[in-house]
Amino acid sequence: MRKTEDIFKVVVGNAEEDTKRSVLTSIEEEQDSKEEYNRLKNSWALLASEKEMSSYQVENLYLGFKDRLNSKKFNSKLNVNSLLKYAAIFIFAIGLSTFYFHSQNTHSVLKGSGLFNTSIVAENGQRSKIILPDSSVVWLNSGTIVTYSSNFAIQNREIKLSGQAFFQVVKNKLMPFIVNCDDLQVKVLGTKFDVNAYPNTGTVSVALESGSVELLHSKRESFHYKIVPGEMAQYDVQSSNVVVNDVDIEQVMAWKDGVLYFKGSPMKEVLMKLERKYNIDIDVKNPSVYKSVFTATIKNETLDEVFKSIEYACSIHCKIIRSSDQSIKTKVEISN
Repeated sequence: MRKTEDIFKVVVGNAEEDTKRSVLTSIEEEQDSKEEYNRLKNSWALLASEKEMSSYQVENLYLGFKDRLNSKKFNSKLNVNSLLKYAAIFIFAIGLSTFYFHSQNTHSVLKGSGLFNTSIVAENGQRSKIILPDSSVVWLNSGTIVTYSSNFAIQNREIKLSGQAFFQVVKNKLMPFIVNCDDLQVKVLGTKFDVNAYPNTGTVSVALESGSVELLHSKRESFHYKIVPGEMAQYDVQSSNVVVNDVDIEQVMAWKDGVLYFKGSPMKEVLMKLERKYNIDIDVKNPSVYKSVFTATIKNETLDEVFKSIEYACSIHCKIIRSSDQSIKTKVEISN
């Protein structure tokens, strides 16, 4: 039981240095310790993932979960299904029915290695906050997927990102934190930054709030950029060109609080963001609609209010179609 408790401390980032070294050594040398670590890490990822919950509430959930581990119902060979059952109870209690979590065994490069990938998903219309095994905190915007392997925080701190996320990374000089967005790599030691890497947009944007960030390329050794706080680097996926500009960091990060800022923004960008925020389907009937630009700050406005504003500002027509079937998304048709 003591061994399990020490492993759990490492998973949630509460272990003393001596304990951490001992646990990491046992994970490397003992298969049962590695399996235990993987079970606990996935259970904690599920428990720590949240929609709108304070750090105080997360900590209380952790303490309750730890009490479960110390009870007589659990022994040193914990059953992952039992752990997930209790974690699911906690999550149900705080209303996380819209948060999706899954882990899977990979069957490509990692086949036969005992490693697997953990993917965490924030569906359209939802935002989520997760705590990684190294205690770094990540906020996920709608339609975002974060993936990391079972050796995260043991041999590396690498993740894959599809979508948009804000990272508050715990500093570790010996193990840099790397965000992979296809060929672009965002490398940090410990900092706060935002990465926007939605697929099919043709760009990856990296905005820095504090600390330091390096941009690298997986196939080009000469590719190397650094940005400082208050700057945003925009990487063109097709050409691999990078443009760095000063930005209003508060506006860039505002999506974490459910706020969207548009300032002369192209209509295509506006509509994509609205689709994700409101979990709707938008059908543009006339390509000329995309010639419009839009300026507004959207906070708690209803869908009707938002598209009324777009109609007035851009002289286009927006028709909202709702279905009585809750499983069918609301649709918005836009025409001139």
